[in-house]
Amino acid sequence: MRIDRFRVKNFRNLAEVDLALQAGTVIVGENRAGKSNLVHALRLVLDGSLSYADRQLAREDFWDGLSDGSDGWDPFVQGHVIEASIEIVEFEDDRKLAAALANALVAEEPMRARLTYRFAPVDDGEEVQKSRYRGAVYGGTGDGRIISSELRSYLHLVFLHALRDVEADIRNWRRSPLRALLLAAASAASEEDLGDVREAMQDANDKLNGLEVVKGLSESIGQRLVEMVGANQAVSTELAAAPDDPMRLIRGMRLFVDGDAHRSLTSASLGTLNVLYLALQELGLDARMLEEADIAHVVMAIEEPEAHLHPHLQRLIFGRLLDSNRYANTVLVTTQSPHIASVADPRSLVVLRTCENRTVAAAASDAELARVEWDDIARYLDATRAELVFARRVLLVEGFAEQVLLPKLAESLEMNLDKLGISVCAIHGTHFGVYVHLCEALRIPWAVLTDGDIDEDGVRQGDKRAVELLGGLGVSGQPVEHGIFVGSRTFEHDLLAASAQNLAAAFDSLKELCKAPSVAKIEGWSGRDPGYDEFMGMINNAGGKGRYAQRLALRRVAPPAYIADALRYLESQ
Repeated sequence: MRIDRFRVKNFRNLAEVDLALQAGTVIVGENRAGKSNLVHALRLVLDGSLSYADRQLAREDFWDGLSDGSDGWDPFVQGHVIEASIEIVEFEDDRKLAAALANALVAEEPMRARLTYRFAPVDDGEEVQKSRYRGAVYGGTGDGRIISSELRSYLHLVFLHALRDVEADIRNWRRSPLRALLLAAASAASEEDLGDVREAMQDANDKLNGLEVVKGLSESIGQRLVEMVGANQAVSTELAAAPDDPMRLIRGMRLFVDGDAHRSLTSASLGTLNVLYLALQELGLDARMLEEADIAHVVMAIEEPEAHLHPHLQRLIFGRLLDSNRYANTVLVTTQSPHIASVADPRSLVVLRTCENRTVAAAASDAELARVEWDDIARYLDATRAELVFARRVLLVEGFAEQVLLPKLAESLEMNLDKLGISVCAIHGTHFGVYVHLCEALRIPWAVLTDGDIDEDGVRQGDKRAVELLGGLGVSGQPVEHGIFVGSRTFEHDLLAASAQNLAAAFDSLKELCKAPSVAKIEGWSGRDPGYDEFMGMINNAGGKGRYAQRLALRRVAPPAYIADALRYLESQ
């Protein structure tokens, strides 16, 4: 079973969101983009811990864009509706789930079910100025079949909010992920073993109560109660290390850390507690799925789990949790961590951004790419920590040298790439098509910088590359109109030829990196361009393009025209 589609309408800043979901979906976006609202909308549909009152919304829960601007505008008077719905597929082989969703079917071949939370006016047959509203979960195509919380519990939602108090949650019996594990352990224990525990606890309590100091304390408590309220009203008390009842004893068990030191959870770091909490959740869900017949599928919704977790732990834990081959559960994670995004299946990525007082959602799965191309993107996002996904705008370049120097070149145009939200992403090649299609699917504005690359026949390969990109996008016109900018030769030589200032900076950088014979040769150029081949050969003598770019970045340099045009193009997007 999997949740195939998630739609939200008129809820807070989610005016109209329609997403195709994967088994493990990772949602990224800036602050206030709507990540928490999206998770809450899912809870309105599935979370059995929400009461009837929790599902009754308020005026401020309606999307602001519905307002006509008048002071007295009221969504309840206007009769506006808030909806959140999920569509479920691939459950025909699960008899429990198929039976539970029988009243939610919207298609039978193949089977598809829909659960919809709807906050809408109640039609009670009376004409009133302001309608009475009710929020409830309905099944199927209409709103006539209310789905009970008991039936919805077959789809068990686990919600982990961002600012959870892990220690308190573990100590609280009702909320503790230890609960299911301890109950399972208790039910699996034999009566004989439990009897041995009862006798041992009785013996331990008797020995403690036999100590004169403990006996005296116990008597003092009893006497003081009698003095305060009288013998008829005083409660009978007894000191004990723990109850004799093994079941109560198991429920009272605590978790300690640091092995034989038996330190309490308060001594553990917040990161350790979060890892522990997730491990307990996994074990508890495994136990419940095995033991309880009323859970057919688990949906985990996790808000910004990266707090207090080292990057390596983020990648290890969520690389495992989001692996659909390991878990059959549905997992939805909101995050601002590139480390978590980097280990997700790239098809599972969803980007939220705010546009004109509403949230716009874009799913990477909309990109029409071959399996091998998705594999390429997965490796790229893993290697680059998925910076591309978090960018407001993306400048795709060929290699490391451009990545190092572009921020410096932008400074000369009085542009701050971080403030503009522009990420310079090197693809280490010229295969831009795959990454352009990903940006298009995620609705991330992009531009491409590529070298002219004149071949032996005098043909500019960069121009051919640009035309192929336009064809892949299915558009026509000049490449620059669509964000594709081609240099004259290569980035390094184009930069050299851009100005006399750049030429001096380039020669000074080379002289610092080269040995004496090469330095003499550079000085022999007399401050003039020695030609493409000789200049690029000297860069190789200096240690290669990357080392040269790092040294050149220490100096003031101006961008060639095509780079300035690309930066201004992105700034306007």
